[in-house]
Amino acid sequence: MLKFNKLYFLSILFITSFFMISCNDEGKGGQENQVSSSNMQKARGESGEVILVVPPSLWDGELGGLLREVFTSNVKVLPQDEKLYDLKPVDPSKFNSVFKASQNLMFVATLDNKKPEGKYMKKYFTENSLNQIEKNPDLFSFNQQDVYARGQEVLYLFGRNEEELINNIKANKAGIKEFFNDKEAERLVSSFKNTAQKGIMNYINDSLNLELIVPFGFDIAQKSDHFIWLRELDTKEEYNIWIVKMPYNDESVFDPTKIKSLRNSLGKKYITDKDLPDLHLTSQDEIDFVIDTVNLNNQYALRIKGLWKYSDNSRGGAFVSYLFANEESGDLYYLEGYLDAPGESKREPMRRLKAILGTAKVPENIQD
Repeated sequence: MLKFNKLYFLSILFITSFFMISCNDEGKGGQENQVSSSNMQKARGESGEVILVVPPSLWDGELGGLLREVFTSNVKVLPQDEKLYDLKPVDPSKFNSVFKASQNLMFVATLDNKKPEGKYMKKYFTENSLNQIEKNPDLFSFNQQDVYARGQEVLYLFGRNEEELINNIKANKAGIKEFFNDKEAERLVSSFKNTAQKGIMNYINDSLNLELIVPFGFDIAQKSDHFIWLRELDTKEEYNIWIVKMPYNDESVFDPTKIKSLRNSLGKKYITDKDLPDLHLTSQDEIDFVIDTVNLNNQYALRIKGLWKYSDNSRGGAFVSYLFANEESGDLYYLEGYLDAPGESKREPMRRLKAILGTAKVPENIQD
C-alpha cells in the first residue's frame, strides 16, 4: 500500500530512538515502562472509529477545522454521503481507561500551548521527544502499536506551534488521511487468513495464475477458464467479486478514458443472468469514476472506484476494482468487488471488499 513520502519517513527514523510516548499518566516514558503486548487487554472499538485526544482550544480553532476536513470528509464514490472516519474528540484530562482501550487512537499537540490542557498533553511525551520537536520543525508525526492495548494503532501529530503543524498536515494530507484506512485493511486481512477458503483460492491460483485471499462465506457463482465470479449473501448485504484474465497487448489499456468502456464490455460478457441474457452489469454515469495509480503488492495497478447498476436499472451501488498486467506471462487482470446493499451503510462493507482485492498478487512462479 502507498504510504507517506520518503522524506517524511527518513525524518521519522531519525527520531525513533529519541521519541517514546508515556504509557502511564505520570509521563515517565521509555521502553522499560511499556507492558508486554501479550499481557495487555485486547483493543476494542468499531471499525472506522478514531479516538482523538486533543486540547479543546486546538479542536475549536483552525487546526480542528483542518482535522475535520481530513478525517471526516465524505468517502469518495458512494451512493450516499458517509464520513471517512467516525472521529471522536476527547479532552486530554478525560482520557481514561475506556478510551485507552480503543483500537485507533490519535494524539494532537503543540508545544506553545501554555494552558493547563497543553501542559497535560506534554505528559504523554518524554523530555527527549519534546527537545527533538523543538529543534526540528519538519518533525510532525509518529506512530506506534500496542501502547495501551493489544492490536492498537496510535498516530501522533505534533508541532512547535499550531501554524507549523497545520502546514505539515496540509503538505502530507493524503498519507495522513489513509493511515487508519491502511491499518483497518491490515486487521481485516489478518482476520481473512484465519478463515481463508483454500479450495477456492487454489482454484483461482491454478486457473488464473493469481493469488487472492478469499474469506469464509463466499461461494463460486460462475466460472470459466479465464473468469470467476464469487458471491456472499448476507441478511443485509450481497458481496460480489469477479476476476477476468485477458491477454495483455500494450499499455494503452491503462488509458483512463478507456476504463469505463472496458469495464462495461466485461460486465456485459461475464456478469449476466442465465435466465435473462440481456440483463447484465454496467456502470452508472451520474458520477465519474475515480481512478488512481497504486502499488498493489509491488505491482503497478489502476484502482477504480465508481457506481454500478444492472442494465434494467433494477439494482445499483458502489464498486472498487483493480486493473494490472503481468508482463512476464502476458496476462492482464481485471478484479472487481461490488456491493448490493440497498438502504444500508456502505463504508465498512466496501472497506471489506477493498481489503480482499488488496490481497491480489501474481505468483512468483508463473504457471504455463
